[in-house]
Amino acid sequence: MKYRLVVRPEVDDDLLAAETWYDNQRQGLGARFLQAVREAIASLAENPQRFRVRHRALQVRWAYPAVFPYRIVFRVLNDTIVIYAVIHSARRTRAWRNRVKA
Repeated sequence: MKYRLVVRPEVDDDLLAAETWYDNQRQGLGARFLQAVREAIASLAENPQRFRVRHRALQVRWAYPAVFPYRIVFRVLNDTIVIYAVIHSARRTRAWRNRVKA
């Protein structure tokens, strides 16, 4: 099955904040972060079902980019993958839950 990918606008803010933080730590690290996230998102389209459901009621799944401690919060809705957030894995559920309910 071929999946359509939808990235919510809030994800751009998540990525910009993380990229800026990483670049402040070491120049060029932000670009490496973005590349790792892009690769992880691209891999979702191959088989999003391989990621287990982390929140049963909302059917939310998480994927992780290589090396960086972030999670990609998404749902599979029929033939569409909707990405709601890219957040640090130490953040609590509230950081993404309101986005999914909206």
